[in-house]
Amino acid sequence: ENGNHSSNSAAMTTSPAKSLRYPFKVAASAGDYVVGKVNCGVDTSIDYSKKAVTGVTSNKYVTMVTKTITAFENDVVTKTKPYTAKAKPYIQPVVPYIEKAKPYAPSLAAGIAILAAIPFVFTLFVLAMITSPVWGFFALITSFIWVPLAICATIVFSFIFAIVASVGTIRYFTRPTGRAMLLKNWKKMSSTAMGQKIFYQ
Repeated sequence: ENGNHSSNSAAMTTSPAKSLRYPFKVAASAGDYVVGKVNCGVDTSIDYSKKAVTGVTSNKYVTMVTKTITAFENDVVTKTKPYTAKAKPYIQPVVPYIEKAKPYAPSLAAGIAILAAIPFVFTLFVLAMITSPVWGFFALITSFIWVPLAICATIVFSFIFAIVASVGTIRYFTRPTGRAMLLKNWKKMSSTAMGQKIFYQ
């Protein structure tokens, strides 16, 4: 993908008759460098992860456990097969109705889950209101412990989320679909009269 990064940078730093102003040229070069390093790091991590998974799955103990589980599953299937065959005439007539109901199953399950969650959440809310003097008192006297922890946890998780979001954005916009969208918007923006004045010398 490094060739693609260079082509992106070249596409953004050149124009038929003009070149980018110095700040934008530096920004394009820095972006190209960061993108290359991020993609290299992510690809290396993925390769090491694949090798680690391959090493674990090829371990003789893991292989032995897998074979044992597979043998147990086959044994269960073999033993239950006669009973399954006997039950088939009773199950078979219901199968068409199950197949017809499949498209509606996710919506139905979501509806049931929401309906079941309403009384559950309401019960928790009532219990929280009733017991608020107790847990409110303990929350107050222990606030010097959990408030700093909550602030630290918020900062840490925000930092992790920012890194993950940044890496995900870089990975998306360096792939063909994202790169095409990025270059299309760049050409549209930089080809206007205002864009020519802002970006190019």
